[in-house]
Amino acid sequence: MKKVQISIQHGAEYVCTKLGDVVTAIQQVAIVKGLPMWEVERKIGSGIRKRLIVSARTLLPVQPLPSAV
Repeated sequence: MKKVQISIQHGAEYVCTKLGDVVTAIQQVAIVKGLPMWEVERKIGSGIRKRLIVSARTLLPVQPLPSAV
C-alpha cells in the first residue's frame, strides 16, 4: 500500500467542490481506493452544523478575495 501525501489540515477551512460550500476539516477517517477521506463540518443556517465524509480531492483551500484597488 502506498503512503498517501496529505495536504489537508485539521481545523482549516476549505471549499468543498462537491457541496459548493465552505467546510471545516475535522479528521481523516479512512483511505478508499488510495484517496484519503475526511470528515468535514459545514454550517447550515443559524448555528446548525452538519458533518459529512468527503474525498480529500474535493477540498480546495479557501483563497482570500483579491483586494480592491
